[in-house]
Amino acid sequence: MRAIISWLLTLAGVVLLGYGTFHAWYEDRTGDTRPLSDLFTGVHRDTAPAVSSMLVPLALGVLLTVVGMFRARGLMQLGGVLLVASVSVWISQVLDVIDLKDLQLGAWNALFGSLIILAASLMRPARL
Repeated sequence: MRAIISWLLTLAGVVLLGYGTFHAWYEDRTGDTRPLSDLFTGVHRDTAPAVSSMLVPLALGVLLTVVGMFRARGLMQLGGVLLVASVSVWISQVLDVIDLKDLQLGAWNALFGSLIILAASLMRPARL
């Protein structure tokens, strides 16, 4: 039963994260246009192509999560940690520039989707 709940939560988290990635995060710009460098140097008004945007760690985290759903619990947990870390570090960087209330729905969806994925990975049984 834990495995089914874990899979359903993972699916819900991935859908929520995917929805949030392609909706506005800050100043009506989506997560797939936010530069990856925002994680390390602070938030700028630049945009980035998909290969150097926040889409990279989010897609990698989702890939690890989905592979971990079928293979190994540790991969799933690693994917969840990567997702939560990426989104929360970006939010902490953007808080230097704006207030928390100025974050748009996409950022919140990405954060809560990644938290759901992390919770599902912790709930997943070691052996299926």
